[in-house]
Amino acid sequence: MGKNHSMRGAFVTVVFVVLAMMAVSTQSSAQTEHNNEFVQHDGTRLTLDGEPFRYSGPNIEWLGIEAYGPSENMGPRYPTKFEVDDALDTAKMMGARVVRAQTLGDSVGCDLCIEPQPGEFNPEAFKSIDYAVEAAHDRGLRYVVTLIGDCTYCDSGGIGQYAEWAGSKNINDFFSDPKLIAMFEKHIAALLNHKSTLTGIALKDDPTIMAWENCNMCGLVAMMSGSKQGPALIKWVDTIGAFIKSIDKKHIYSDNSGLFLKNPDVLDDKTPDLVTAEYYPHFNPLFGMALGIKNTADSFSKDAALVTSHGKAYSACEYGWDVTNWPTRDDFVAALTAMESDPNISGDGFWALYAHAPEYGWQPMVMPTNDIRHAKAVASDTGQWWSLYYGGIDTLINSRDEMRARAEMLRTHAFKMAGLPVVPAHAIPPAPVITTKSLGIIRWRGSAGAVNYSVERAASAGKWELVCDRCAIDSDMGWPDLSPNGLMGPKYRVTAYNADGKASEPSAER
Repeated sequence: MGKNHSMRGAFVTVVFVVLAMMAVSTQSSAQTEHNNEFVQHDGTRLTLDGEPFRYSGPNIEWLGIEAYGPSENMGPRYPTKFEVDDALDTAKMMGARVVRAQTLGDSVGCDLCIEPQPGEFNPEAFKSIDYAVEAAHDRGLRYVVTLIGDCTYCDSGGIGQYAEWAGSKNINDFFSDPKLIAMFEKHIAALLNHKSTLTGIALKDDPTIMAWENCNMCGLVAMMSGSKQGPALIKWVDTIGAFIKSIDKKHIYSDNSGLFLKNPDVLDDKTPDLVTAEYYPHFNPLFGMALGIKNTADSFSKDAALVTSHGKAYSACEYGWDVTNWPTRDDFVAALTAMESDPNISGDGFWALYAHAPEYGWQPMVMPTNDIRHAKAVASDTGQWWSLYYGGIDTLINSRDEMRARAEMLRTHAFKMAGLPVVPAHAIPPAPVITTKSLGIIRWRGSAGAVNYSVERAASAGKWELVCDRCAIDSDMGWPDLSPNGLMGPKYRVTAYNADGKASEPSAER
């Protein structure tokens, strides 16, 4: 009895190890195999190499230009290559197959934007886009690129910027005035026809792009303004789709106008391949009162059934992940399970992932308010509730432990959406890089996938001594050596650990 039990236990262990190894291998193939082929639209589903393609991943808005949104307080800037790499490495480690990246396509009206002035296009902005596209391709990731969305300095987003350029006082002219439509089409053509300065491949020919998304819920902008232009908006969706497809017949056209939530007639438009929407129970009191739209875990399948009944594929391009959207982890599991279990749902993307900063710590939070009332306000758009830092930070809304736990839930969900039988082990983080050593304070550039760090110290000719055993995290902004030895010019090195407790290579000593 005991011997047989032991043999059975050994067999189970071997099977588990084999499955885990297969999962790691499958993870690699699921993310990097066929990355030179286009994701296709086949009726109500997406396919890759003839097989169904389902995905989950993050929204990483800032890959083209950072601090571009209307609530930013640092001013627009281009992300560094490290920030792009760190974010995409984190996304891949979290099981992503697709990343939605608004500012790879939608920046207008600022000096660093794709289109600083009407009809003028910025080569420097395209260099930033080129790097992000190549970096995603190298990792087997794909993009959904938004063509118009937010804006730093203009009223009512990028739509408002075009209206201002055209001398219009009504933003809804954007959807019906031929002059405004032509201005937007010029922006689209410049983007799709752009040839990468790194690869020479035009964006319209690059399979790293999964879909061109017409706008960022622009139908809500019109509905909230009291627009009666339903027919014009519906026609606009097809006008833009037809223009895109006159240039690019290889990519998916995604309608994120949000019009179908109030006017299903838009689902009879001919050009959209994919129809999508955004889901935030956080805003239920606001949109429930203004538009009669309330989000629950049932909303995903309800909307998917409606969209697919019209012969189009469906995705949830944005949803909230935190406690203001789903108060308990069970609530969040219910939402994720609803998406995983419904084959009508081709993909989804949580809002929003941030990266390590180039020197130390994390990228700054959008609207980093210290006012708990503002952070919890229904109309609040502060990053206090929606910014996700993989290693976790404490905010006014989410504790570090809660953020970390929900990040792991998102990771498990992504691998399930990709069809993996076993969630693989976490990737080993890259070695940290010590960037500052001064008067007993050391700081380092964080490692993608790290949840904590150890620090070792050595005298100039001595042995390494462990002085911080996984006691440091990225939000600590470094580690202080308070011992007398810390002021005597010792050497340090830092090691990162992932969520499985596996160590990176140590940093170079400094």
